[in-house]
Amino acid sequence: MNIRKPSLFVLCFLLIQFASIAQVVRGPYLQSVSPDQGIVRWRTEQATDSRVVYGESPKKLTKVIELKQAVLDHEVIITGLKPNKKYYYTIGSSKSMEAASEKRFLMTAPKLGSTQAVRIWALGDFGSGTKNQLEVKDAVVKYTKDHRPDAWIWLGDNAYSKGLDEEYQKKVFPIYQDEFFQNLNLYPAPGNHDYAGKHDPSEPPYFKIFNMPVQGELGGLPSGNESYYSVNYGQVHLVSIDSELMEPSGLQVMDGKGAQYEWLEKDLAANKLPWTIVYFHKPPYSKGSHDSDTEKDMLKMRQHVNPLFEKYKVDIVMAGHSHVYERTHPLRGHYGINATFDPAKHVVEKTSAPNQYTVGKEGQGVIYIVNGSGGQLGGQRDGFPLKSAIYSNNKLGGSMILDISKNKLEAVWLGSDGEIHDQFTISKN
Repeated sequence: MNIRKPSLFVLCFLLIQFASIAQVVRGPYLQSVSPDQGIVRWRTEQATDSRVVYGESPKKLTKVIELKQAVLDHEVIITGLKPNKKYYYTIGSSKSMEAASEKRFLMTAPKLGSTQAVRIWALGDFGSGTKNQLEVKDAVVKYTKDHRPDAWIWLGDNAYSKGLDEEYQKKVFPIYQDEFFQNLNLYPAPGNHDYAGKHDPSEPPYFKIFNMPVQGELGGLPSGNESYYSVNYGQVHLVSIDSELMEPSGLQVMDGKGAQYEWLEKDLAANKLPWTIVYFHKPPYSKGSHDSDTEKDMLKMRQHVNPLFEKYKVDIVMAGHSHVYERTHPLRGHYGINATFDPAKHVVEKTSAPNQYTVGKEGQGVIYIVNGSGGQLGGQRDGFPLKSAIYSNNKLGGSMILDISKNKLEAVWLGSDGEIHDQFTISKN
């Protein structure tokens, strides 16, 4: 039997066709999702045009958005969506589309002012490529199997050790892609490793990889600066600030002045929602792998910015940087070093039971949390654990899950072993 070999023309045609089907090497991942729109991003091995097809069922994707320009990094905005609604989507080009999937969807944010409960996952210092990083992620996948997070916040040091594009590509995207990136709304903050130890936002790949909602798309005060922004998500006001940014004037937010600080105060003053969570990288209090008694940035944050958190009755201030977990009492007026902490002066709380806080019109102090063991792990400085801390753990990695409704906030610190090691509730009248 004679088998005809394909002609040179056929081989060339097949090679051209194969080359035109560009392999997706990053994503898709969701950015700046609001009640009525969202951004879908991905990267391909070869430059192609961009195509997103979406609809209300993975078997019925009827709407198409196409961008003609050939690019490696694709960025498609889907507009005209309805709040709190799931839209399935897939990505590709005019030549080829990826298959639809039940796991590939965009869930729009709740309508601004909505009183529905939301679940938020907070992760810090994670992109390290360690066993701990995988175990922390797997614990969250299991814990949230029947109740997925609605939003995902990052506390900085997202990719080690210099925040390089290839470090995100190796230690971040492949780890979280299937379970989270393609279907979870992400609102990140940067850390010192994302800046490679510098303070110039024109350099870090972080600002090229991610899109932040800086125009008030989610109800916060527009910042016009991707280093810092806020969003209203259900009944919670989320505020992401940048502890690494140095403004042209030389000022940083922890100096208690400058553009970022002024925006932060205006944003907190304008907020009308019952819950406020501020998150960033370098914490005001820690005795883990970093020492807030001796490290200038942490000391200045405590002295110059904590009074602002107290003035506007912020509920939780969450950071990473120190590769441990630490949670303080609700604090007010404690701006000195660890040794000066006096519970009679600095703890402002009303508890119905241990770790169950009830907030009346008089308010309570601010709970400060270091949640920096999502990948990196361990360390302690002289004085560990903090005198102001209720619970500390520098032996086990973990991350936080927060369930927030109009009148109640429930928080758990989920260890890499899948167990809850710390939890608390705040109720408001």
